[in-house]
Amino acid sequence: MWPPELRAAFPGARVLETWTGEGAAFARYRSPGGPLFLKYLPAGWRNPRAAERLRRESRYLRELAPHAPVSHAPHLHSAARAEPPLAHLLTVDRTDATWGWGAFVTDAQREGALLDVVRLLAGLHAFWAGPGQPMLKGRWTWQPQEVLARSAPVSPPDAAGPGAAEALRAAAQALPSLLARAPVWTLVHGDIHAGQVLWPRDGGPPELIDYGQLHPSVPGEDLAHLLALRLDPAERTRLGPALRAAYGEALADRGLRLSAAELAAQERAGLALNLLSTARQAQRRESSGVQQALAAAVAAWWE
Repeated sequence: MWPPELRAAFPGARVLETWTGEGAAFARYRSPGGPLFLKYLPAGWRNPRAAERLRRESRYLRELAPHAPVSHAPHLHSAARAEPPLAHLLTVDRTDATWGWGAFVTDAQREGALLDVVRLLAGLHAFWAGPGQPMLKGRWTWQPQEVLARSAPVSPPDAAGPGAAEALRAAAQALPSLLARAPVWTLVHGDIHAGQVLWPRDGGPPELIDYGQLHPSVPGEDLAHLLALRLDPAERTRLGPALRAAYGEALADRGLRLSAAELAAQERAGLALNLLSTARQAQRRESSGVQQALAAAVAAWWE
């Protein structure tokens, strides 16, 4: 859990708690230099996908995140090994200095927090679509032809509900034209929901966490993920207009001005990307969460 290089670099660290999640294991430490948060792959997992996500998150936090105007837990140390697939990432532990989504107990508080989420996304998107884009090289650049090459529809599981196969075919057929109408690209979070944001207890700006699925894409991929996969239809109807408006205004405030039609084109292209990628996930994993997300994406596609 605590590799030798970490013992040497951070002497005197004492574990506070440990737990295992779906894609990694975690540990919090107290140390003479401050609180530490370790995210790692246990030795017996042999999960190449999880290892790649952790390597990607480490690279972003180490090389790119310090340039972006988006608050995050600072990178302290990371390492990875290809065989067996092992990786770890050590950051400053922000747990005791922040609130999570569970701190919001009223509808008004939650709705305000969701506005924070879309504004935080806008900050990420506007920077990497604008002043930060010259820093993006290699795998951090948008390759739409690669996306189109893997967009062939797959057979959806029965749990995806009626209309799933037709929705996947329609999304795959429409994707080239949808991407052509959404030419702006950026780095997107890839798995955005309210649990991926922390609110500092001192009133500082919200912080974005968990960058393991960060990748280049159209900004609408994140917006569609939040609205279509994380909100139910009633919530989307009630909250969607305000969230879209706040997102568009925050983009403009940060220098990325998109018209209402351009924002709508971004969201539709993003929904197609979410639908197709979630279907591929559902083929690999029998997780109930993935099945529910696919059903939600299908329903949103037909709205």
